[in-house]
Amino acid sequence: MKIKVLGCNGGQLPGYFPVSFFINDHLILDAGSITSHLSLKDQHKIREILITHGHLDHVKDICFLADNLFLSGSYRTISLYSSEAILLDIKKNILNGIIWPDMTKSSFQQAPLYSLRSIKKTLSLEDLSIEATDVTHSHAALGYVISDKKGTVVFSGDTGATDELWEKVNHIKNVKAIFLECSFPTALSDIAWKSRHLSTQSVVRELRKIKNIKIPIYLYHLKPVYFNKIQSEIKKLGNPRLHILKSNSVLNF
Repeated sequence: MKIKVLGCNGGQLPGYFPVSFFINDHLILDAGSITSHLSLKDQHKIREILITHGHLDHVKDICFLADNLFLSGSYRTISLYSSEAILLDIKKNILNGIIWPDMTKSSFQQAPLYSLRSIKKTLSLEDLSIEATDVTHSHAALGYVISDKKGTVVFSGDTGATDELWEKVNHIKNVKAIFLECSFPTALSDIAWKSRHLSTQSVVRELRKIKNIKIPIYLYHLKPVYFNKIQSEIKKLGNPRLHILKSNSVLNF
């Protein structure tokens, strides 16, 4: 499985980019930094988009991708997957003809740019199997377990302390990596708890729920304002499993 990290931060400043992963050159997970990191040629390769939840930093490039592909004059309809509630939020609040044109409808004699598809629990693509699981964040927020013939990669999405995801992970034999959010430093653990995110401190608690202690953990969604502080705290833990994810990196599993 090839994963290109387009963006992996919990906000935006120069050099810091909202979350987007480009998987196997056709699947996008979260739409925070698609158009700022992919060439128009690569944008045309996108066939599916998975959304973890409806917050703006995870969905904003749905708009700009649609604009680029529509104006290029030639495209295939992209399947946009998430929970039914999140898709409704996107349709009602973003692709509503007010904030942005409704790209789920045909226009100017061209096919819809997006087809909204509710993912109940599992999804099978040509080369990937995807399982959605509830996590503790905004309403209907999802994490994703993505597998191919070589193994499984897990994305927490934005989440606070959670259990269902780890119960699922503990029953999978060949987990290659876990991508886990870590938004705040320990000093802001209270804010992390109230906003249903993780801090450095609560990440340590979540790791105790994972039985396989050899799975590498890639931390992402660090708030840019606190990036250096979180990075320093993670380094002081001295845990070789923990890695701070970087935008524009490519990982193969």
